[in-house]
Amino acid sequence: MTKKKKNESWKEKRRKTTLKHQKAAEAERLRREKKPKKIKGWSKGKIFGVAFMFLLIIGIYSAWQYTQSSPSGNSNVNGQKAPLFTLEDIDGKTVALENLIEKIVILNFFDTHCPPCITEISYLKQIHEQYGSDVGILSMDVDPDYDTVAVLQQFRETNQIDWTIVRDTADIFFQYVSGPPYYTPTTVVINKEGYIYSTHIGWEVNTDPSKLLNEINYLLGS
Repeated sequence: MTKKKKNESWKEKRRKTTLKHQKAAEAERLRREKKPKKIKGWSKGKIFGVAFMFLLIIGIYSAWQYTQSSPSGNSNVNGQKAPLFTLEDIDGKTVALENLIEKIVILNFFDTHCPPCITEISYLKQIHEQYGSDVGILSMDVDPDYDTVAVLQQFRETNQIDWTIVRDTADIFFQYVSGPPYYTPTTVVINKEGYIYSTHIGWEVNTDPSKLLNEINYLLGS
């Protein structure tokens, strides 16, 4: 009897242990079934991070493309048609902007008593010599009351200017510049289609003339 009891006790103990393991296994199975399943592959955090980096790269690339297509930080490529005008140059010849279209036009507003305007002449000479007939330069004096024809003719001779000079007797300057304040020199780049490409006010071109050269090269496709 004793041996039997011990034998039965052992069996009972093994049965209880087996049941315990079965219950534990069942509980683990139920726990796993209730636990939210993870997304296969990358986690949501990783997917968000990759998407963010992708959008960031696109943004940087777009900004780079913009700077390539618009070399000057001061350009206003907004489809604004350059206001047309017809004036007489200091030799009495008629000058019409529409006749200069189909070439790049550098419209330079200046006056003879403006030191930066005189400094800028050397850069305009460089453009005139480098690009020839591909770029038309037109200097427009904004102070016709002070700068008479005789004064401007002397100014041209003194500074050895080879391009056209006109007197702004029709306030064309105010059609191109949305001031005040108004500064000279103000240099406007007009593309071959007759649209304003960029506007440089005051000292900017004098400080960094390469901006103007870069814009001309871009518009010429060189």
